[in-house]
Amino acid sequence: MRPFSKPLVAVFAALLVACNDESEGDGAPAKIPFVPGQGSEEKLTGTERDIAQLAIDALAADLQIAKDKIAIDTIRAVDWPDSSIGCPQPGRAYLQVVTPGHKITLRANGQIYFVHEANHHAIVCRQAKVFGGITPQREIVFAKQMLAAQKDLADRLGVPTSDIRPALGEERTWDDASLSCPEPGVEYPPGKVTGWVLTLKHGMRDYTYHTDLRRTIPCPRITAE
Repeated sequence: MRPFSKPLVAVFAALLVACNDESEGDGAPAKIPFVPGQGSEEKLTGTERDIAQLAIDALAADLQIAKDKIAIDTIRAVDWPDSSIGCPQPGRAYLQVVTPGHKITLRANGQIYFVHEANHHAIVCRQAKVFGGITPQREIVFAKQMLAAQKDLADRLGVPTSDIRPALGEERTWDDASLSCPEPGVEYPPGKVTGWVLTLKHGMRDYTYHTDLRRTIPCPRITAE
């Protein structure tokens, strides 16, 4: 029997992968798996679903593993400071233009990975760091607090969460658990607390939140536009 040529074998392999990637035989959209306790597919917007699937596809191709071995931790909207979308390569020049996109944290084979997205283009970014070189494990908690701040601000302003853009995160140490934003009549025992000041944007206005990575509060308190 004549052996298959390498190009033909590659075609068959691609067809098998495509068939195996179909989650439903009736053309239903693929499932978006989440790490338990981190989120759910039902809460995704249509755009977030597309971004999540794009990230899963990118990581599966990069690691050469099945897509069902990958789960989403967080999906966070980000304004990348330039066209490198947060993952610059040595020796390359990038347009110095703010580029809206997303940072997706995923898990596969017990490891944490980051996928950066902009303009429906996604890349696996292994040198990814956030705000001061936070560890990957801690970033999952950090991202959840940023998402909490986005949702809280959107609810307060009565706008969609997608209208709230994360802008900056700065590490900060406060003198007590009030996070420098004490509630009237509440006493706080002294003791250094390390956390972050998160800056978010809506329209032309900036808003700041303080977080110790357990709770996230607007500070100063948000007043009417």
